[in-house]
Amino acid sequence: MRLPAEWETQRATLMAWPGPDGDWAGCLPEIRAEYASLIDQILARQPVIILVQTAEQLDTLPFTNHSGLNPVVIEHNDTWCRDYGPVGLLSRSGRAQALDFKFDAWGGKYSSELDDKVNSQLIKHPLLADFDRVAVDLELEGGALESDGKRRLLINWFCLERRLPQLSRSDIADRLKAALYLDTVLGIDVPALPGDDTDGHIDTIARFAGPDCIVYQRHRDSEWTRQLESQLQALRRADGQGFRLVALPCVESFDPALPANYANFLFINGACLVPIYDVPSDSRAISILAELLPDREVAPIPARTMITQFGGPHCATMHIPEPIKCHDE
Repeated sequence: MRLPAEWETQRATLMAWPGPDGDWAGCLPEIRAEYASLIDQILARQPVIILVQTAEQLDTLPFTNHSGLNPVVIEHNDTWCRDYGPVGLLSRSGRAQALDFKFDAWGGKYSSELDDKVNSQLIKHPLLADFDRVAVDLELEGGALESDGKRRLLINWFCLERRLPQLSRSDIADRLKAALYLDTVLGIDVPALPGDDTDGHIDTIARFAGPDCIVYQRHRDSEWTRQLESQLQALRRADGQGFRLVALPCVESFDPALPANYANFLFINGACLVPIYDVPSDSRAISILAELLPDREVAPIPARTMITQFGGPHCATMHIPEPIKCHDE
């Protein structure tokens, strides 16, 4: 088994439709408009499985006549399904696993009892028919994991040590290696961005853009950025060389209390979807990623409302990889 990189072929994308109750109640039209934009971009390339709280909410979904939209009625607490959705592993035989980690809403900050049960119901969906659900006795969130597809994982120790305070770093690394079939855990240790209630998920800070390339988020705090850059420069590839490092600009002219960033971009088949905030730095971020990913369409996703609840397009989705026979490594 191995944990594929997110740029590898995907079968579908999991999302959860914002409902009239909860965090989005005060801005429901705005957040649904942003989610509709995100769904539209994804449906152009692959199916979407979308959770709704009740059958009555099915009528509020966009694109209901699209053959790629797969609504599923499963009760849940939160729309940020990156962190409680199944983590897909692939095998050379074509069989796949859907890892179901424990989820307690980022260290017990919010209610999560429904989110923690989603995967046991979702596994019955036809698009997951060739996945075996595997429950893992470890508190872990998808946004805390960044894979290069070659058995290396990038994490932020600042986050995982707060999520798993009972474990040492070596214990955490061993548990990750065992669950995800890893050879190497690469770690940085930087505080969360202001307003980030995930305690510093890696998907807001640094992402693989290829096996030997890491894209990272600059911050208006120059010392935070300096620490991040220094730690990324110290990381080593399997051949002992450093990674190619590409910086994304600070999000300009935006509420400093919110963790707005461009690192929360989303890979789908043939495209990279980038959060934008209607600020001048948006165009620079898109240009950087377009130059870095010439074989993909790089498209903007409005995220001004998403970020008010501290997330973006990557947080709002979980990719389902395509179970195909893997090449020998």
